[in-house]
Amino acid sequence: MLLVMVLNLQLIGVSDQAEKDEVVKSVINLKKADAEEGYTMEAAIARQDLLMDVRDKLLFEPEYAGNIKEKTAPKSPLRIPWSWLPGALCLLQEVGQDKLVLDIGRAALRHLDSKSYIHDIFLSMALAECAIAKAAFEANKVSQGFEALARAQCFLKSKVTLAKLALLTQIEESLEELAPPCTLDLLALPCLPENAERRRGAIAALRELLRQGLDVEASCQIQDWPCFLSQAISRLLATEIVDLLPWDNLAITRKNKKSLESHNQRVVIDFNCFYMVVIAHIAVGFSSKQNDVINKAKTICECLIASDGVDLKFEEAFCSFLLKQGSEAEALEKLKQLESNSDSAVRNSILGKESRNTSATPSLEAWLTESVLAIFPDTRGCSPSLTNFLRAEKKYSENKKMGSPPIINHKTNQRPLSTMQFANSSQHLCTAVEQLAATDLQSPVASAKTIDESGSSRPSVQLKRNLGLQQNKIWNGWLSQSSLIKRVSVVAILGCTVFFSLKLTGIRSGRLQSLPTWVYAKPRLESDSGNFRRNLASVNRNGVVGNIKTLMGMFKIHPDALYLKSSGQSATLSHPTSEVHKRPMLTEDAEELVRQWENIKAEALGPTHQVYSLPEVLDESMLVQWRTLAQTAKAKSCYWRFVLLHLEILQAHIFPDGIAGEIAEIEALLEEAAELVDESQPKNAKYYSTYKIRYTLKRQDDGSWKFCQSDIQIQK
Repeated sequence: MLLVMVLNLQLIGVSDQAEKDEVVKSVINLKKADAEEGYTMEAAIARQDLLMDVRDKLLFEPEYAGNIKEKTAPKSPLRIPWSWLPGALCLLQEVGQDKLVLDIGRAALRHLDSKSYIHDIFLSMALAECAIAKAAFEANKVSQGFEALARAQCFLKSKVTLAKLALLTQIEESLEELAPPCTLDLLALPCLPENAERRRGAIAALRELLRQGLDVEASCQIQDWPCFLSQAISRLLATEIVDLLPWDNLAITRKNKKSLESHNQRVVIDFNCFYMVVIAHIAVGFSSKQNDVINKAKTICECLIASDGVDLKFEEAFCSFLLKQGSEAEALEKLKQLESNSDSAVRNSILGKESRNTSATPSLEAWLTESVLAIFPDTRGCSPSLTNFLRAEKKYSENKKMGSPPIINHKTNQRPLSTMQFANSSQHLCTAVEQLAATDLQSPVASAKTIDESGSSRPSVQLKRNLGLQQNKIWNGWLSQSSLIKRVSVVAILGCTVFFSLKLTGIRSGRLQSLPTWVYAKPRLESDSGNFRRNLASVNRNGVVGNIKTLMGMFKIHPDALYLKSSGQSATLSHPTSEVHKRPMLTEDAEELVRQWENIKAEALGPTHQVYSLPEVLDESMLVQWRTLAQTAKAKSCYWRFVLLHLEILQAHIFPDGIAGEIAEIEALLEEAAELVDESQPKNAKYYSTYKIRYTLKRQDDGSWKFCQSDIQIQK
């Protein structure tokens, strides 16, 4: 039997003050209606049986209906057989109890008894997400609706039998249509830490949409490129614009007016957009003292003069002056010529700024402030002093050789695409839909309450539910992105100043050998699948100890050993040099943090594959490794069921840290059982272990803690 926190009245969609005739009418209407397409025959039968049971209880057993006059509440929760669970979820979804469907579904999936009903549970949860998406679209909350649809897609793709439904095809088509407006919605989010993951996904989606638009052989959903791209560019930081595309290479391609690529580029990227790109390059190059970025701005100016026939002589002269290839007087003369003709007004129109009084004496620093640095949020506070720029240039070059980071932090953590990567359409890894769906989504339950994202009003997009099948092309590129796995921290201390630099291309040298092979090697799903299946088959023949060893071999490591046991170097964070200032953390707080992590781990590696929940509690290398494991399990069509049997906090302390503010160490003893579920295998692999683990946590800006590193020791 299953305990369900729901009222009989909720199952049939009537209020707790409904009369008996309303109950009968609602039951009759639901009985006449058919269940949604895709449910199993058993679910349809359970739905009918449950309706009759609910009707009888509400009519003949007063405790289930309650009594308004006597102020007696209806009996709750209900105790129903597991076989009726699909019918209950089906009814709740039909009457609009979408949050309850998600709550009950997630709770049920934690039980082993749910295995026989996963098809119907996933379908109910997917339909609930579709209903949430529809409501979001009707309220013009495009990004919220998009995220709900992406979760629905994830539920359907988690079960082979559901992947054949027409619903999945229609969801994928809707996601493709929604990618451009969703991208704009997410780019409009403020540049705050809680929005960073979403913005990164939106920028990656914008890059992919541009790739499709610039590819003469590719199709794209965007019809009015100038309007779309101008909105997108206006919502980016200067550094985000510079890193978005290899703009200098695109400008060179644009010069060849007779080529098909040049013609197609003009349709996608008009002059106004390219001029904003020039200004962004100057802003980044000047504020961060990067001559290579300024040189790219000059190259783009030269190409635009040749290709579009526009007068960018001043911008070119200004770049030459900054590069010490021209004089200040020459640049100032070009500025005076610009101010005296109508081109200045055109430029101000592109930049969205008012024309200033032309009678004022032109000044390079005034132009730099008003028309360059003030345009972008990340350069707005930079000093426009040309003297300081030229004086600091040599010093900056020396610092750059020593490894100092640029003044401006590239908050998107993106690198410019190479020409070859951008030109070859066969090399792209993810569609725009995948980039948006891979962001840090809210949980299925919390998404219904998500705060409305800012953005311009757009027509609501109705979810299509037509019949038809389509080859699934979503999510295939996730595990190809091995570069996402290689992100680590390198700490350099120069005097009293500490600089952090995130490296996307390599692992910290002191820890490279300790990483498991699969963490930094590109997964080979097809070639590895045979060995993976054979290892699964051998698990049940080896006993408990053999099971642990076999499972470690399958993933190259015990699941919880992903915390990186590294010969005493258990954390890349700065460790306190003295324990004098440490203070104890409350045992209750430490236990709550560990239990929260265990719950999210079970969800991320569980049947719903909620990988997007990992950043809620993890950061740095621990996030990278667990995200990779969860995606690997998902790609191999398997999942884990974790059961935490016992948790004991051995010790917990908080240390002051000059770099991160505060870090904490929690040492705990865990007793855990797990089952690796694979539908292709007759028996599931299981393990049981007790182990002691030491976590290192870092306090975030909002006061919360995130797990960054750990060191594990499996007990005998």
